[in-house]
Amino acid sequence: MNTPQKWLITGGAGYIGAHIADVFLANGKDVVVYDSLYRGLESRIEYLNEKYGKEIPLIVADIRDYVKLEEVLLDYSPYGVIHTAGLKAVGESIDKPNEYFEVNFGATSKMLELLIKHKIHNLIFSSTAAVYGSPDHSNPLREDDPKNPISPYGASKLAAEEVVSKYLKHPGNYGASLRFFNVIGTAASELMDNSVDNLVPIVMTKLKAGEAPVIYGTNYSTPDGTCIRDYVDVRDVAKAHLMSTNFGEKLPLVMNVGTGRGASVRQVIEFVSASFKQENLEVIESTRRAGDSGFLCADVNLISRIVGFTASYNLGDSIKSLFQ
Repeated sequence: MNTPQKWLITGGAGYIGAHIADVFLANGKDVVVYDSLYRGLESRIEYLNEKYGKEIPLIVADIRDYVKLEEVLLDYSPYGVIHTAGLKAVGESIDKPNEYFEVNFGATSKMLELLIKHKIHNLIFSSTAAVYGSPDHSNPLREDDPKNPISPYGASKLAAEEVVSKYLKHPGNYGASLRFFNVIGTAASELMDNSVDNLVPIVMTKLKAGEAPVIYGTNYSTPDGTCIRDYVDVRDVAKAHLMSTNFGEKLPLVMNVGTGRGASVRQVIEFVSASFKQENLEVIESTRRAGDSGFLCADVNLISRIVGFTASYNLGDSIKSLFQ
């Protein structure tokens, strides 16, 4: 009997990390979760324990605790690492740029040194569309398009991508940095996004409180004047990780993960309000936020061509999943 492939998932109690753990377990892989529980939830791991009838190792530690991280690598000898741990709030990154670079770039660099030291050859890194910054065009973004991050968050992730790429260029190392666009949806209510920074949870919180959601900027050069984003379902993001880890050959150093389709802020609010069965919803129209791009959508031809990934869920599917 073959021993299941074991993956260490940093940030594995987070929204995206827990969904990756779910898909890996469903497809015969083993997982070990490493999470500080700063944003992650132990309840997500408890849900997966019950779902799969097993005790998933959960190591509660900061990604900057390099002694503990090395201890975990030695104790569990993972086949590879899914590195989702990090700080991800754009606004907070402006207030705490040093901490964002310390966690997103510094800790990633140190982790890579440990992977090399202990001969761990497989890594998938969670990156972000924030590395592209605020493009001045309305074309889907390709991986080789200019990178001009406008926040310490985006800049710290881009710096991390660069050291990850150096690691991946070592002979015998495999993996990629996956640039997620706007991640939404859920596989189960127990795994839902608890973020206070993402549009859909913000709108849901407002509607539950009987308050009007806010649209920042209504004069963009888009069909309805509001920002357009590529909303990719978290189940598709998890599938992209599974397909990438199963590929077995050298991957491109970086691949976008999105749907290739855009939806406006106004459309998202309408979808969510319809799920709340609220008609003629009032919204507060406010001024643009600094740095917001009118259009940010993924060109997904590379990941589609290389690993065969295409998104399975549309925006309506993703929002419906939040109300089941």
